[in-house]
Amino acid sequence: MQSRFKKTIVPGKVDRLSKQKFKIRKDKASEIDADIDIAEDGDYEVERLSLEGLPEKMEDGTPIRWFTNFAIKKNGQYINQRYTVTIPGLSSPKSRVVILDGKGRLYYYSGTVVKDTIELTDGDPGIGTGP
Repeated sequence: MQSRFKKTIVPGKVDRLSKQKFKIRKDKASEIDADIDIAEDGDYEVERLSLEGLPEKMEDGTPIRWFTNFAIKKNGQYINQRYTVTIPGLSSPKSRVVILDGKGRLYYYSGTVVKDTIELTDGDPGIGTGP
């Protein structure tokens, strides 16, 4: 199943800190920088994707504030392996983390948020909060 959302690469917004660590820099003032730490060693390509066209609300009507959108690839394919994402303010008790996965499914993150960090396996997420 393909995502129904267009993936537009935003060039010049990814800093490679090591083979497994990346900083995704914000593109607009409403966004927040994100740190990516991939558990497995490997040769990864990380792309910053635009937030344009992402859903504005959850199915339950909750408005979404998008922080970042990116893709992680290995050998030209989106990864399906463990990595962490750290976004300042993600631990806020006033909101729930929202994920848009690579197949276009929108859901509330059910894992634990520890020190503004979540663990994912989908190599093509959009991340935000609601409300």
